[in-house]
This record gives sequence, C-alpha cells and structure tokens, in this order.
Amino acid sequence: MENNTKKENTTSSIILNNQRNLKLTGISDIISCNDKTLILKTSNNRLTITGSDINVTKLIVETGELEATGNFDCIKYSSSNNGGLMKRIFK
Repeated sequence: MENNTKKENTTSSIILNNQRNLKLTGISDIISCNDKTLILKTSNNRLTITGSDINVTKLIVETGELEATGNFDCIKYSSSNNGGLMKRIFK
C-alpha cells in the first residue's frame, strides 16, 4: 500500500499589495532566493520575481505558501521544460 504524505498543488495564486507585500500559493520549491530575485517552482512553471530589498517573511513548505516583502517590479512565468537550446541540438 502506497502512502503519499506530500500532496502537490495544481493551482497557484499571486497577491501583490502596493507593489510591496507579496503572497503566493502553489509553490513546490524555492530554486533561488536573494534580496533582488526569487526563483520559484510551481506545479507546471518556473516563477521569477525581481525587485529590491526582497525578504521572505513566511514559508510553509507543506502547503506551498510563501509571503515576502520588498519593492517588486517584475513577476514572470516561464515553462519548466528545461534544456532549451542544448536539448534541441542534441535531440
């Protein structure tokens, strides 16, 4: 009998208040984090958030919730199909 304790979220949400307070759900992994960039993994995509003075104030790994403060100026989704050019060349 298989017992899966970690349930992967299939949906995500972004709430950005006054370009300074960020709340995210559906986060499955933090790839990179510093005061200028957050790179996160959702169930289907990679999410890159840039700005200045970024500080993660809350992270709940079990539920995929993250809260951060800072001066946010860009939120960008990209496909999680990594490999890009090299994968196409050596197909």
